[in-house]
Amino acid sequence: MYIVGDKDVVPLRETVTSGQVQIDPEAGEELRKQLQAQIDQVDSWIERANSSIARPTALGANPVGDKMRDKFTHRAEGEQYSFVSVMTAYRTVLEQTKTSIVEAIGNFEALDQEQQAELKKHMGNS
Repeated sequence: MYIVGDKDVVPLRETVTSGQVQIDPEAGEELRKQLQAQIDQVDSWIERANSSIARPTALGANPVGDKMRDKFTHRAEGEQYSFVSVMTAYRTVLEQTKTSIVEAIGNFEALDQEQQAELKKHMGNS
């Protein structure tokens, strides 16, 4: 996932790690929950694909049936653009985004604590 900056497109992870992105904990938690729900859904799809889509189709015990069965099984789970491969890549992006959201919440909380400490310091000097 990327963020468009003033001059360049920057990976979200990079901007969050640098502390440039903060998310209010309440809003961030809602977003994290939505991402987790999508991850759970993708896990369900992958599990179903592994147990049913990739299961060899019964096309008869003959050379054509064997080749077609192998072809369909490979398309379901083995090719770069197979359902399982695409969903696994999608899940990875969701997980990375969720991790970035959690870190951005931490950035917000750290900034809030710094500002509270600074305010207390100034209030004590008055």
